[in-house]
Amino acid sequence: MSPDRFWIVLVDVHPDTPTNRDWLEMFGDSAGGGFVHVMGMAPNPEAFQRDIRREFANSRWKAAKFDDLELLSDLKAKEPLSDAFEEMEKTLLRTGEMQFGRFYLYPPEDVSSPRWLAQEAEDRRLTLTQSTVLNNLARMLNQLSLPQLDEGIGLTGQGSDVLEIHLPHRDPSELDVTILVRQDEEITIDYEFGHVHFNAAAGDDWTSQALEFMYGALQAGVKVQMWASGDQLEHSRALILLDNGDWHGFAMWSATPGSAPDREPTLVKVLSFLGSEG
Repeated sequence: MSPDRFWIVLVDVHPDTPTNRDWLEMFGDSAGGGFVHVMGMAPNPEAFQRDIRREFANSRWKAAKFDDLELLSDLKAKEPLSDAFEEMEKTLLRTGEMQFGRFYLYPPEDVSSPRWLAQEAEDRRLTLTQSTVLNNLARMLNQLSLPQLDEGIGLTGQGSDVLEIHLPHRDPSELDVTILVRQDEEITIDYEFGHVHFNAAAGDDWTSQALEFMYGALQAGVKVQMWASGDQLEHSRALILLDNGDWHGFAMWSATPGSAPDREPTLVKVLSFLGSEG
């Protein structure tokens, strides 16, 4: 089938029954459901949804809702694909098989995100750094008013090498933030068009530096400059807001290592989940 019939969708999934034993054994009663991006080929969106439901039919999940279903070509026309989506597309082209992204949990409707994250921080499978990040993020969310932070915060990777926390923005034109904590070795903060790494090379206080950057990213304290040619991202730079009101360059990413931008940025975004008044 032609690549112009490739589709992508965000699937909201629920346990197949409210008392699903596998679900309770894995996650207790702290999680309400999950979501995952799915990419596949089909002649039309209805057939794509049927195929997805069929994939879930023999699992402990059921596809409850489909969000942002669109042709992959339409998504690529609007914005560059993330690294994860590019890998999914390559594998789909090579194998022809439906591709699933990382699976995220989210809390029940009657449990606030800060409370849920604090509960998850007690998971004995987590390393000290992973638990520290979850606890501090829970405190930040309790302290700040962030009306643009979508309630569907995602969490995945408990007990694995990398704990991943996804903070989605309510406005699809703004940038989501994803926090990846690799054991006790490194924290990566990803903002779709670039990322910043924090590890021992940054000094003994590298965890505190990461938490400070995270705190800024929640409330307009991090700005991202992007340089693109067509739909290809060439460079991105993160800047942090200093106490004196100046912006300081913090991290630079380039598609071609060693290269540098030679013109004004194509696009500038400020990471923030504040309201319009923020």
